[in-house]
Amino acid sequence: MNNQPLISLSLSILLAALMGVVGCTAHEPVYREIPTANFASVVDFWHQQSGLSGAQKSQYPPADILPVAENLLLMQRNNGGWPAYHNPFRRLSDTERLQYLKDQNAKDSSFRNYNIFPQVFYLSHVYLQTGDVRYRNAARRAIRLIMASQVYNGGWTLQASDQPQEGEAVLIDTATTLDAQVFLRKVAAGEIPYGYIPFDMRRQAAEAVRKGDQLLLRMQQAYDSRLAIWASAYRLSTSLADAADGEAIAALNVPLSVRVVRYLMAIKRPPAEIVRSVEGAAEWFRGNTLQRWLARQSEASTRSVTSLKSRERLPDKALWAQRYDIVSSTPLHSSATGSARTVWFGRPVDTGAWARPLLQAELKQWRQNVVARPVSKVPEAP
Repeated sequence: MNNQPLISLSLSILLAALMGVVGCTAHEPVYREIPTANFASVVDFWHQQSGLSGAQKSQYPPADILPVAENLLLMQRNNGGWPAYHNPFRRLSDTERLQYLKDQNAKDSSFRNYNIFPQVFYLSHVYLQTGDVRYRNAARRAIRLIMASQVYNGGWTLQASDQPQEGEAVLIDTATTLDAQVFLRKVAAGEIPYGYIPFDMRRQAAEAVRKGDQLLLRMQQAYDSRLAIWASAYRLSTSLADAADGEAIAALNVPLSVRVVRYLMAIKRPPAEIVRSVEGAAEWFRGNTLQRWLARQSEASTRSVTSLKSRERLPDKALWAQRYDIVSSTPLHSSATGSARTVWFGRPVDTGAWARPLLQAELKQWRQNVVARPVSKVPEAP
């Protein structure tokens, strides 16, 4: 009996199987790109400050998520945070890697410029794609630090610390508090990519959010016995508005306050105090456009001809100054200082339409979807 055809068939099958195994082992896993928009300001700042050539600034392609994740592990401090303005997307030299290892005990973790939150987001996505518990553990450590950094009154400072922050010099940063609230609300709800977070941590996050929401309501300023908007920072020891980092004087912050209102409007089944806060801020926005302020100045005859001329240069649609005086809600320009609170006179760099979409569309939609009986009707901005 001739077994040659059977032997040839067996060899062909074995060869095909071996080729299949070789093909599988040679194939690299394909990972999905992870959104990195929240790192943009950090990367831009690093490029501006580094002064390095384009070759030295070479970064990993967006699809190379593993080297970036490894950089994040290397840059993470032992308390779970990261120093501000460090670019995790670039190729590090051996000297830089060694320096990061030496600095792991440093106490320089910071929330400045929306730091720490995007790192957790990125590592969480890498963990979900790879199953590597190192990335999961690093993200959990950072979440624990974020919650531990909450000050006893419910707010956050620019410093990310697992030690109590107290004293006359401690400033509650409104933007950081808002960023932490938005982030922890997603963690508490188990939104993507935070579904892997244990339920006990999610309950802790929910409690931190509750305390933070109460602080945001307490920090809302008042003007003429009515609710107004928010300042950039508050002194912990007094709960009074104070100058934030980079500001000369305490001031109401319009772009930041619009963000706070949108955050409050996103809360499902809002209690009455949230509704009152949103309505009060909306009423302040409506009554303190630059057009209305200049009209009041004209009617009272308390401003110079320069002020009246500046009114002619204003467009018909509502504009706001970026910052307003805490006490009088008078618009300020960027050069305002403690000794000379010069008001705005037609300086485009200090103006914007930040609250216009809020008043024209978003508030109306919010009332229809969330609030059955609005507290009061706020007319649309001109």
